[in-house]
Amino acid sequence: MNRHNGYFDRFSQNASSIFPWMKRLLAFGTIALILAACSPNQKAETASTTTKPSIQEVFKSSETLNGTALEYPAGKPELRLYRVEIPAGGKIPLHTHPAPMMVYVQGVRSGSLLNTRLQPDGTEIKTIFKPGEAFIEGANEPHYVENVGKEATIVWVTVASAEGLPTTEFIDE
Repeated sequence: MNRHNGYFDRFSQNASSIFPWMKRLLAFGTIALILAACSPNQKAETASTTTKPSIQEVFKSSETLNGTALEYPAGKPELRLYRVEIPAGGKIPLHTHPAPMMVYVQGVRSGSLLNTRLQPDGTEIKTIFKPGEAFIEGANEPHYVENVGKEATIVWVTVASAEGLPTTEFIDE
């Protein structure tokens, strides 16, 4: 009738061949979106599909950093767990512990830990522990620790102590 009708008529004729293609494309896109939305994230992809727990030994030792055999204090046993956060540039000054302790530098979102042990002859032994590493600090072995990095260092400390015994004894420098 008018020229617009001719345009729509031509579109209608072309639409019959275009719409099946668009429907397939839309269906494919919808399926792709659903699969993407439902797919596990990277962390879950590495996880096991089994419900069986995974137990992995991280660290064990029967001696301290200085090579001294572990000795436990007398008294009623008491285990303690501490989370210690040392800011960039922070330091825990010279000290000892009356009981052995296991120290674990948190594996993620943590910097390294510099451990400096004062030897009986006055020399110092320095060791850097990176995230994910652990060590045993012995009883009555003078040392200090510091964060020489640019991010906070987080350490988890388990102390095999006795009731009433202090965890840390600071030494005046």
